[in-house]
Amino acid sequence: MTGEQALARLCAAYDDRLAEARRRKDAGGAVVGYFLNSVPVEVILAAGLDPVRLVGDPARRSALADRYMEEFMDGEVRSIFGMALAGDFSFLDLLVVPRSSEVYLQLYYFLREMPQWEPEAAFPPIYLFDLLQSPHWLTAKYDETRLRVLAERLEQIGGRPVTDASLAEAIATSNRVRQMLGQASALWRGPSPALDGAAALKVIGAASVLTPAETTTMLEALIADPPVPLPSRPRLMLKGSPQSDTRATAIIESAGATVVAQDHVAGDTSFRALVGEQGDPWEALAAHYQRGIPGPRVHPQAEQDAHFIALAEAAGVDGVIFFHDEWDDTLGWEYPDQRALLEKRGIPSLFLKRQPYFDPPEEAQRAAVAQFLTELPAEAAK
Repeated sequence: MTGEQALARLCAAYDDRLAEARRRKDAGGAVVGYFLNSVPVEVILAAGLDPVRLVGDPARRSALADRYMEEFMDGEVRSIFGMALAGDFSFLDLLVVPRSSEVYLQLYYFLREMPQWEPEAAFPPIYLFDLLQSPHWLTAKYDETRLRVLAERLEQIGGRPVTDASLAEAIATSNRVRQMLGQASALWRGPSPALDGAAALKVIGAASVLTPAETTTMLEALIADPPVPLPSRPRLMLKGSPQSDTRATAIIESAGATVVAQDHVAGDTSFRALVGEQGDPWEALAAHYQRGIPGPRVHPQAEQDAHFIALAEAAGVDGVIFFHDEWDDTLGWEYPDQRALLEKRGIPSLFLKRQPYFDPPEEAQRAAVAQFLTELPAEAAK
């Protein structure tokens, strides 16, 4: 397989993840849908099930969803809610909603309530996975308990017990995918990027759609046979609210830059840390999801900021664009300190705040980025 064919397969899976999931369901698989990066896919794999990460679609605004859900809810969550009302997820054997942010907890409540109000809508079975991310021993034990309870629920679907051995094997499998993504990241973070930011985001996202085996095969082929390097342009990082679609990245790049790093839960942070493979696999997995992944309830923030700066420096960025969704009530609090960290290192930044998920002002966004690029040091364009 050529690198071009592998990239096409990865992009196709990213572009239509629901079609990909339905194909595997029709082939006899038991498919578990989930949101964000805070659902332990290792437990799903250990139970013999097929995990697929689901996202919203900014082109799918639902009048029915708007009737029930307040406008100040996160745009992607409102899109997901509309997709659920339309029956997009009805084929799933289980839909796991993480309680790693308040808005997804509210989504869970809405989904549980809707059958009473929309009895003709088709919903899959829904499960709430509660994850706490404060850095305490009791938190770790609580999270481990929730992992085991989730495993019991998954066993009812797959009929395969989640044992220490099967969980350890699933951890190793998932770590292999993270390692391959880490190797592939040289294609967009390296000194001569071969993938632009939009393509990189699709590669990262496809790893949460395809099976681990196919993901590894595609990444190996892409790494062995990469595209030709892109023309040299200013190197930017996109940071802030989750960007599950490529729209914001594409706008930045259409203004004349290349996005070489993405510091949000759908970007480079998704493969930043491996799960420990020594000792008790349940404890290792609980520790990883407690402290090894980003999220709005992770403490202390200083640890997350250290990872952010390390990524910016490793990717050699000329500037950082903070992209803040219209109704995001968490990330804006961290922006002043993060801007100060960049200023100490001489890295300019642009804050695009209160950006709507539906019908965004794309021309104004592009103009703001273009103006920012003119203000970068002259050597950034070389």
